[in-house]
Amino acid sequence: MKSIREGKALWAVNVVLVLIVLFMGSLILLRGLGPAYQTSSKEKESKPVASVNGEFITEEEWSQELKQRYGQDLLLHMLNRKVVFEEAKLRHISITTEDIAQELNRNIQGYDSEEAYYQQMKNELGLTRQDIELETAYRLVLEKIATLGIDISDQDIDQYLEENGDHYAATKQMKLSLIKVNNSQEAENVMGELEKGADFSQMARERSLDMNSRSQGGKLGVVEEGDPFLPKELMDTASTLEIGDIAGPFQWEDGYAVIQLTDIVMEEKEEPQYVRESIRKQLALNEAAPLSQLEEELRHKYQAQILNVIPSS
Repeated sequence: MKSIREGKALWAVNVVLVLIVLFMGSLILLRGLGPAYQTSSKEKESKPVASVNGEFITEEEWSQELKQRYGQDLLLHMLNRKVVFEEAKLRHISITTEDIAQELNRNIQGYDSEEAYYQQMKNELGLTRQDIELETAYRLVLEKIATLGIDISDQDIDQYLEENGDHYAATKQMKLSLIKVNNSQEAENVMGELEKGADFSQMARERSLDMNSRSQGGKLGVVEEGDPFLPKELMDTASTLEIGDIAGPFQWEDGYAVIQLTDIVMEEKEEPQYVRESIRKQLALNEAAPLSQLEEELRHKYQAQILNVIPSS
């Protein structure tokens, strides 16, 4: 499965901060609406938000823990967004919904579907679609500021494409199913039964030793041609099959496998004009200062500062 372009570790850190911003912001909003939402210090300290064996964790304890763990980073995160959007207004920089959609489409490539991408972001990182769109918008604005005044010529793009053209070619993806057994003789027996008309999916559920795919009728999912994590002989053979064909046996981990090709998908790359613009931006970013450095410079420019240092836990 495709990883997020900035790296999952860095993305996860940003996600934690975004979610805390939303949580802390909601507390501030509720407490600022007026008397109906105001609580006394005593109520604030005693209001439970969770319990363990009858012992409560109060809202105050929860809030304080968040401040201690993430306070400094969270404030920097909030300041960065304010100063970046101030700079964007000053320089008349804007982005469109089309810009955001195009960037998200790049991230979605490599997933089975758009829904699969958003579901994985929700399951692994707790991000809603709106969260992802907001973070994408911020990133695009920051990149536009970073690359102001950097000129990348058409010749630069042509040279890059000449050196890296394979990266932008259409790729063949295959949907494979698998039946794993103990030895080559068992695999030959499976091949014989399949050739006589046995149902591949049913046999996988009943006899396959691969626990990851067995319950799915042997489905391995989408595999890119030449996948280095699968046996070379198996992949070389799979690339020659037609939809519905069966092949084997192949050595598979500590056993033998029979495979079936169930579908072929040619993953088309972006339209040429979008590819060129993507390369232009990446080459410009390569020449620009690091984005973290730009954020620091903008905090200094707009006199952004943390007034009350929060001690770490």
